[in-house]
Amino acid sequence: MALGSELALLGGYPFDVRYSDGSLERARFLADVTADAYEYFDHLFPGVEPDIAVIVANEADWASRQPYGLPFFNNDEGQICPGIVVMPAGRGNFWNAMGEDLRETSPDSYSRLLRTYPDGAGGLDLQPFFDLVTIHELGHAFEVLGDLRLPTFWLGEIFANLALHTFVAEVRPESMDTLEVLSIVGTESPSLDARMRAEGYSTLEDLEVHYTGGNDPMGPLNYVWYQYRWQRLVATLYDAEGEATLVRLWNCFHATDRFSFGEMTMAALARLLSAEVSETLGRVVLGWR
Repeated sequence: MALGSELALLGGYPFDVRYSDGSLERARFLADVTADAYEYFDHLFPGVEPDIAVIVANEADWASRQPYGLPFFNNDEGQICPGIVVMPAGRGNFWNAMGEDLRETSPDSYSRLLRTYPDGAGGLDLQPFFDLVTIHELGHAFEVLGDLRLPTFWLGEIFANLALHTFVAEVRPESMDTLEVLSIVGTESPSLDARMRAEGYSTLEDLEVHYTGGNDPMGPLNYVWYQYRWQRLVATLYDAEGEATLVRLWNCFHATDRFSFGEMTMAALARLLSAEVSETLGRVVLGWR
């Protein structure tokens, strides 16, 4: 049975909205955020209106290899729409694991997390951050259903993060701290960085092979470590040239196969990105360690 097909339907949006019992308030909030971003991206990428459903699911209705709390987009066959953006209706253990990871590896910065994401009882609540991740997943909907032919999985993640950062900076600047503080703390932790490099995966080539499965799949917290770094990268890209970088990345790969099968090397991709999108992006891709 397709995820969300038995959930309640919330009308009034340019896409389907489905939600679990007791989650109407969360569904309205997340649908409003998504609708604002949908309109913004439709303006940036004219003629692209992905047919999606936003599904706000509690843990009982969650059906994914992703841990509960980690939003996702997919376009698998048999969905209620060609693409689905699936968001958690409430807190999950995965968020707690992220917080504990940073408490252990970044004790000097943990107080900053508590100030930015307070739960009202002296603890950490990452829900405001993950509410914004809805826009990251919507970025994937525009990417996949809008015929953006990116040659690697990780470049799709950079695109979705750049879409998220650009939207928040342009439309909801009051939410910038909510968006940025988590990744700032995550990237400023030498202990976390050293642990991932010693025990996990750290290169872009590793990510391409191991995130999507295989014999030795990447763990969720290892994936989050990459996301922290990408979020700081896209902040740098936006600060340099605003939304123009996102538009150039779209134009570079939209409805165009820039590399033939087997042709692409990291050096060739970095040259293309430097020439047509951003010198900074090309340099970071080539020098990623």
